This record gives sequence, structure tokens and C-alpha cells, in this order.
Amino acid sequence: MNLCIHFLCMHLLLRVLLLKNKPYNLKIIKPRGGDEMCDSIEVQYKDKLYDLIKKFAFVSRGFCDKYCVPDGLMDIMKFNLHTNDIPNNVLFSNKLSYDYDYYAFTKSTKTLHAIWSLLKDQSYNFNEDSLILVRSIFENHIMSRYLREHINIEIEREKVIKDFVKNPLGVSLNYYTNDGYYIKNLEGDKIGKINMPSKYKMGKEKDYYKEFYSFLCEFAHCSFGRLDCYFDGALFYYSKNNFKLETMLFTIFVFTKIFEGVVTVEGENFASYKEEKNYYDLVYDSLELQEEVFDYLIGKYERTLKDKDLITIQLYLKEENIVNPNNKMKSMLIKMKGSLLDNEIGSVCKLEKDKNGKFVRKYPTY
Repeated sequence: MNLCIHFLCMHLLLRVLLLKNKPYNLKIIKPRGGDEMCDSIEVQYKDKLYDLIKKFAFVSRGFCDKYCVPDGLMDIMKFNLHTNDIPNNVLFSNKLSYDYDYYAFTKSTKTLHAIWSLLKDQSYNFNEDSLILVRSIFENHIMSRYLREHINIEIEREKVIKDFVKNPLGVSLNYYTNDGYYIKNLEGDKIGKINMPSKYKMGKEKDYYKEFYSFLCEFAHCSFGRLDCYFDGALFYYSKNNFKLETMLFTIFVFTKIFEGVVTVEGENFASYKEEKNYYDLVYDSLELQEEVFDYLIGKYERTLKDKDLITIQLYLKEENIVNPNNKMKSMLIKMKGSLLDNEIGSVCKLEKDKNGKFVRKYPTY
């Protein structure tokens, strides 16, 4: 262990001396992890994921343009034109669930375009910044799914509409205030509670939520735990290429989930059956590609030795045993892959596969 520390200290000293003797504007150490260092399989997966992100972006924008109308809010506004006495069946209509779905989906579509724009940039490798936005789409999915699955429970309808629709509007319009974990009216009375997204996780989200959300939060917050993304042995760098394939996969992972919950749902009124079938095919294509990439990454983290920069950073903790963080990532990926088969989101059937491991595709019948 002492020999290892001595070697690393000499390595750092040499790097610093080399940098001091070079012109400041010269890039001395090229950030590692670019496409040129990936094997051909990884490059192919990146290309496929990028094309799928682009396709989801355009298809989803078209869906928003044609179908995302806030019927519940429109009903309330119509009543408001004639009276302030709006009946509860309108104020707390289950149509507001569709409004919230369309809102969350429209918001996610705009965020997906932002991620797509960031991924196109090859100069600074905005993967970490993209992961911050991935968290936003993930939260949209978690919360819209919860509201969707609880609004038709009679005893919960009024509460979830207040929590997800009325109270947030009241805070934004300055009728209510946030006070710690509570929402209060202007008289100071508690009228609601602010919950973290973890309260709303459902189905197979429970299996991977803690690990995945914690991972994303490390990028959203100023966590020194992500030092490795901006450090290359001696200096800080703003252009390292970290988690490129993972970022693209996680983008597709979270967006497919909200797409399933909002778009591929039986009963949605589409312009044509062909259009509806195309939406289902897009989800099936996404799920099949995700399974492939998850398998590839699980294998990669299983056989890859720890990055030397991480070894350098771990010396700070003064722990006797050098732990391989790849095991943590592998565990998370396995759980995320398992959640792809969650049949409780939307109407895409994932129960049957053919001899080649592809989904037997099923579509709504009318």
C-alpha cells in the first residue's frame, strides 16, 4: 500500500511539473473516454441511441402539437366565465389527471430536446449536464404515474389533485407559501405537505429508485463525490468525456417510461390506427435496444478494472481496502433492466418474446 501511494505521488508530481513547463493555452492531457477509445460495439450503440433520442424528440413534439390539450382546466375556466361557484365534480375532475399527464409529457419533451442539443456538442461533452436533465424527466414520470393511478380512487382524488395541481398553482400565483415541508395559506394555516419524489415511486420503480436517483442527484448537486468527472490525475478539467453511453441509455430509459404512461395507452384518441401502431412500435424498438445496451454495460462494469483516477481519489479516504465502485453501478443497471418489463405502465404488452429474444408485438384492437 505504501509503495502504491509513493508511486501515485510521484505520478502527480511529474504531471504538475510537466504542466508548469508548457504554455497555458496548450491542451496537455487529452481527456480520456472519447469515442476513439471505445470498441466498435459501443460506438454502434451510441449511434443507435442517438438516432432513437432524435426520433423520440420529433415524434413526441408532434404528439404534443396534436393532442396535449388541458380539458380539465378548460372546463374550470368555462365555469369561471359565469360563476365563482364551481362544483366539486369539476374542480376535482379526473380530467385533471390527463392535464397533468400532458403537462409532464410536454415538459419532458422540451427537456429531451435540450438533452439532444447537449449531446450533439463534441467540444465539452455535456454528459453530466444531460444527466441533470434526465433526473427532471424521471421525476416527471414518477409523479405523473402516481397521480394517474390514484385519481380514480374516490377517497384519494381530492387530495392528489390538491397535491399535484391546486397547491403548486397557489404557490406560484402567491396565494399560498412554502414553509419547510408544508404549504400554508396566507393566514398561516397548513393546507398541504411537500413530499419528495421517493414517496410517489410505484411498481418496479421501487427496485432501482434509490440507487438511480442518488446517482442522478450527484450531478444535479455540487457533490464532491463526482470529482472524478472533472479531475484527471493532477488538474480539474471541464471537457472530460464521462458516462457518454450511460447518459444516452438513461435518457432513453426515463423518456420511454413517460412515453409509455402517456402515449401508448388504450383509449387515447389518435388520428389513425397507423399512427397509434407507430407509437407502440417506437416503444418496442426502445425496449429491445435498451435490453441490449444494459447487457453490454453490465458486462463492461463486471470486467473493467477501476479507473486510475478513482484509485488516486480513494487514497483521500485512507481506507485499507480499495473498493471497486463498478459493483455498485452494475447492481443498479441490473435492477433498471428488470424494470423494463413493468407491465403496469401504459398498455404495451411485454409478456411474450420470440425465439430471438424480441418482443411479440401486440397492438390495441378496436
